[in-house]
Amino acid sequence: MKKIITTIAFIALCTVSAKAVDFSVFSITGGLAANQGVFGATATEKNDDQSGNNVYTDKESGVFTDSYTSQFIELGIGQFIAIGFEHTPDSVSTPQNVSREGGSNPSPGKNTVSVDFNDLNTTYVKLNLPILDGLYVKSGIVSTDLDIKESMGSGSTYRNVDTDGTMIGAGYSRYLGESNLGIRFETSYLELDDVKTDNGVAQGTAYVRSIGRSHNGVSASNLEGLQAKIALTYTFGKN
Repeated sequence: MKKIITTIAFIALCTVSAKAVDFSVFSITGGLAANQGVFGATATEKNDDQSGNNVYTDKESGVFTDSYTSQFIELGIGQFIAIGFEHTPDSVSTPQNVSREGGSNPSPGKNTVSVDFNDLNTTYVKLNLPILDGLYVKSGIVSTDLDIKESMGSGSTYRNVDTDGTMIGAGYSRYLGESNLGIRFETSYLELDDVKTDNGVAQGTAYVRSIGRSHNGVSASNLEGLQAKIALTYTFGKN
């Protein structure tokens, strides 16, 4: 996907290089958006004993919703192609979940865990469709940081991780009258790469009853989401 995005951007820039003196083919659009997302994932938690043998496995799937704002900027090239970058300053937060940690501990601790998806950034190519004025499709690459917020009775902490992914979407935009202000409606689907983290205790570490720690690992797969967006835009150099 990254190679496809890079290739499309390169072709778009080369297309206008022959008439680089004609800056009228370029436009810049900035936007502020309100988003509503539905996200899902499958998480697997594993506890090991002091020999590194798995003694407990829990696998669950879940779905949650969250609302957040974002802001974006696009470089328009002609009437049909734009290259954009979108940043989400708000955290996309999961609900709190109860996690079991303790391995062979006969009374494992009950701990609360939630995850914030911070700095959700998308770099994309947007293609305006000539079949209907205002209709467009877009595709891009996504990156985000996962801030794992835990309250562990054992005192363990989980390593924060980052992940990448891809996004596809479609939408409709139009200007408000003869002004450079516009409004945009969009829906998109994103898919993130699998992630793994642990509580920082090495596998095979002897269980210490006083602190209640053994190796505990968590992995997440099928990280995906659907997003709906409404945005207010302003365009400089409207074609």
